[in-house]
Amino acid sequence: MNYKEIYNFLSKKEFNKTKNFLTSSTMPWYYNKHQVYQKKDFSQFTHRFYFNDKVETWPEIYDTVSLIINKLKPDKLLRVKANLIINRGKNIAGDFHVDSNETDLKIAIYYVNTNNGYTLLDPKHKIKINCEENKLLVFDGKILHSAVSQTDEDQRIVFNINYLKKNESFS
Repeated sequence: MNYKEIYNFLSKKEFNKTKNFLTSSTMPWYYNKHQVYQKKDFSQFTHRFYFNDKVETWPEIYDTVSLIINKLKPDKLLRVKANLIINRGKNIAGDFHVDSNETDLKIAIYYVNTNNGYTLLDPKHKIKINCEENKLLVFDGKILHSAVSQTDEDQRIVFNINYLKKNESFS
């Protein structure tokens, strides 16, 4: 399976700046009826930072994710968004999906807070990736994946970054 987990991805100072902003009352979140477009899974709040070759948010907000993007060094950025799932009282899995059919697609999920929600990779093997703050999960974009909601914290917050990068190693 082509994936890797990188712990303490940002410096403590960078991480605290990012987390403090995303959990603040000034972070603009937008309601989405479904996690996966045109599926019937559960709702979430999102904020899209980048899409269709352009920044879609204010510069000071984009700065919170640019630290991660700069470390990833993508050949091409496709989409960047933050996802916020509210506690539903039980672990509920969203639909398995791929984010795009682009060749050489890589997906990075950056976990902003620790909680008992998780990411599932591959519906056949159901590889469970725990939500641990300041961790980056990077995997091949062809792998089906699903977000699972948390029961212990009020919020599960992650960045979802879709990018192209040839010859990226997952070992």
